[in-house]
Amino acid sequence: MENKRLWAVMFVLLAFTLAGCTSTESMGSFWLGDDGEISHDEKPVPVPRGSGLVYTPDSRDREYQQYVTVEPGYRDPLHHGFFPSQTHKRLNDYASQLAMNLMENATRLTLEDRVGITSFVRLNQSLEDGTVLGNQLSEYLIAELQDFGLAIVDFKLAGGVTVTPYGDFVLSRKANALAKQVAIDHVVTGTIIEDDRGVRVNARIVSMQNKHVVASANVYIPAFIVMDLNKIVSTTALAN
Repeated sequence: MENKRLWAVMFVLLAFTLAGCTSTESMGSFWLGDDGEISHDEKPVPVPRGSGLVYTPDSRDREYQQYVTVEPGYRDPLHHGFFPSQTHKRLNDYASQLAMNLMENATRLTLEDRVGITSFVRLNQSLEDGTVLGNQLSEYLIAELQDFGLAIVDFKLAGGVTVTPYGDFVLSRKANALAKQVAIDHVVTGTIIEDDRGVRVNARIVSMQNKHVVASANVYIPAFIVMDLNKIVSTTALAN
C-alpha cells in the first residue's frame, strides 16, 4: 500500500511539472484507488508553496508571448500585406523579372520584329484606366526587353523637337503631334488586378497582324512597392 501511495505522489508531481504549474496555480487532484486505477478530480486544489516545482516555458508560451508583445494596431501580414520600414526592392526589379519570363515563354517572335510597349491598365469594363504603376512599368520594360535584343519602337515620338523655356521635348501624348501610323509588328500590353496585399500584373506580347499571343507572363508586386510610387507622385504634385 505504501508503494501505491508513493507512486501516486510521484504521478501528481509529474502532472504538476507537465502542466506548467507555479506556486500560485492550481489543478485537479489525483488519487490512487483500491483497484489500482488513478482517478482525477477536476475541482482545482492549491499547489503547495515551497514544493520546489520549476516551470519551464514551452512553444505554446513563446507563441502566446509573440501575440501579447506586438505593437497596438498590429495587422496580420498574411491578410493585410507586409510593409517593411526599409527595402532595397524597386519596381524595375519586378520589370526585369517580368521581361525575363516573357522572353522565356516567347514563341514565333524574332529579333527583327518591331515591338511597341503600352501602359498596363486596370482590369475593368473600359480597359482604359491607367495608373502610376502601369505607366512606370511600361517605361521600365523598354530597357529590359531591349536588353534581350528586341527592336523596340517608341510610338510616343513626336514629328519634331519642341523647344520651350522649360526644356527641349520630343516625346508627346498629343495625338495631333504623333505619326498617324507607326510600323509595329507586336505590342506589349497587360492588365493589373489590385487587392489588399498588392497588384497582380498580367503581361503579354500580341501580334498586331493576327492578334496571336506570342508570349505571356505575370508577376505579383507587393502593396508597399505600389504605395511608395503613389507617395512619390503625391509629393511631386504638392511641390508643383
